[in-house]
Amino acid sequence: MDGLFLALMAALVVAGMIIHRKARDPEDPFGRWFQSRVQSRLPGLVTGFFLVTFLVWAAIYVTAPEEDRGNLTKTFKGWFDTKER
Repeated sequence: MDGLFLALMAALVVAGMIIHRKARDPEDPFGRWFQSRVQSRLPGLVTGFFLVTFLVWAAIYVTAPEEDRGNLTKTFKGWFDTKER
């Protein structure tokens, strides 16, 4: 694995933990903003995200040629093999 990729993933985890802690703190200005504006809309946002993701993948599947619809695993393996070289 690439060291830059691992460092980026670790940085994203740390950033997520910091944002989560600040969003849950009612004393923090970001936490107050998050709780007043985002928290009440969060279930709808999550549902919308998953619905849009499903529709995008459904569109990709429907528009793909018939012979390529079952080759997703082979495609990803081929893509990762070419990245490592």
